[in-house]
Amino acid sequence: MSGAEAAVAALQVHGIDTVFGLPGFQLDQLFCALHDRKDRLRVINARHEQGVAYMALGYAQATGRAGVYAVVPGPGFLNTTAALSTAYACGAPVLALVGQIETAAIGRGSGEFHELPDQSGVLERLTRWCGLASRAHDVPALLAEAFGRLAAGQAPVGVELPMDVLAQSDAIGTIKPQPRPAEPAIDREAVRAAAKVLDGARAPLIFVGGGAIDAAGDLKHVAEFLQSPVVSHRQGRGILDSRDPLSIGPYEGSKLWAGSDVVLAVGTRFHSAWKGWHLRPGQKVIRIDRGTAQFSRGGAPDLAITGDAKVVLSSLAEELEWSGRRHTSRKDELARLKLWAASQFERRLAPQMAFVGSLRSALPDDAILVADYTQVGYVAAATFPVDRPRRMITPGYQGTLGFAFATALGAKVACPDRAVVALVGDGGFLFTANELATAVMHGIRTVTIVFVDGAYGNVRRAQEIDYGGKVIASDLHNPDFVRFAESFGAAARCARTPDELVDCLAWAMAQDVPAVIEVPVANMPDPWALLEPVAA
Repeated sequence: MSGAEAAVAALQVHGIDTVFGLPGFQLDQLFCALHDRKDRLRVINARHEQGVAYMALGYAQATGRAGVYAVVPGPGFLNTTAALSTAYACGAPVLALVGQIETAAIGRGSGEFHELPDQSGVLERLTRWCGLASRAHDVPALLAEAFGRLAAGQAPVGVELPMDVLAQSDAIGTIKPQPRPAEPAIDREAVRAAAKVLDGARAPLIFVGGGAIDAAGDLKHVAEFLQSPVVSHRQGRGILDSRDPLSIGPYEGSKLWAGSDVVLAVGTRFHSAWKGWHLRPGQKVIRIDRGTAQFSRGGAPDLAITGDAKVVLSSLAEELEWSGRRHTSRKDELARLKLWAASQFERRLAPQMAFVGSLRSALPDDAILVADYTQVGYVAAATFPVDRPRRMITPGYQGTLGFAFATALGAKVACPDRAVVALVGDGGFLFTANELATAVMHGIRTVTIVFVDGAYGNVRRAQEIDYGGKVIASDLHNPDFVRFAESFGAAARCARTPDELVDCLAWAMAQDVPAVIEVPVANMPDPWALLEPVAA
């Protein structure tokens, strides 16, 4: 069996059904092996390496399963680094299969085709684990290690496959899947201590992030027992249904921060609290995370529990139940706060909220929204109702402009029976709009809404307001986006009002090809005081 055949077999035994990839010189052997198994493993190519990496990211974010991409070394790999760094920011289970020059030439600087001075070093810094295959026999074990790392929450990961290793034949036995690693035992005494502190809290406040994405039920149990509001943001949205009485956003959370006496942060970088919401005298912080690295950010917490969020929260819920205490309901208080906060968004961000209302009216409950860094995208990511995890996809703290369209393609490949909608601006869309060709070719029926204001709107507003009107390099020249999309074979329409957008969305979701909706918009109000509030 060749190294390439071993790699493809290993992908299959670990449950991979799709590879996003661009073939090329150092990966010819791998793609030949993929061809031989194309009845069992789908290969989706793209028009640029960033497209395949973003599609793998979308596949991973929409499902929690591994999204796999394969690219040639050097410039091919470097073209994927924006997507890979976004996967790193989001902890998304992406596996990068990266070609490499011949083993004997690595590190010699001899000017080999596609050679980088230190490709392994770049890959190492953009992943939480990476490996380099040195012979064909090692390939299955290396990929098993990669999948084991993903299962343990160490994502993304990367594997380099030198061209000679892919071509090499070796005696390779039966390839078996890597069993899911056992979760390390949690510190029960720390859990008991946390339960005691939380149970005695007068006004607890929970923050939740992407590290708790598989712990929804246990989180709800703990929150309801404590009657604690739950602040979710970015990757954390939907872990607790946004319609739940205890579910709030950062804006509401900023109003509760000063009065909270115990803060529980679960699977989150806890960015808002450490950056601008300064700890108050006597305020206690408890952190739960799979790794200890987060605990050192912003100062040491009073209690830190290392472990899988689901396991820790389940144990915490059991300990709380033992106390027998029943906390006073805060649902009426929070209902008033949420109603007031909603009125602030509606009053101060009326143009954005009108379009968010259109999305809410037109889309089914199980739709997946992929929100780019654009004016409506910012506000939708914070306010659109999300009832379950993985239904609002953002680039996390990486803030990757232009990620949404190609990422939505990967989400749609993973979830073909659900509506997948990308919210993009005219600036970000053209980062990956060439992948309309990919969408049409492979029948990936996404809906893309392009909000057109003729500028990098956020940058332009900052230049106008914060820098005395020194507007430079932020205005854009655009195509006719309807005709542009149609030239690829996509369906396209223009919606000029929120009401027209509702009608266009119904039309777009009924198409048998990808659909694009162009929405001309004027300058919109600055959302950041509401989206990144300073605590009262």
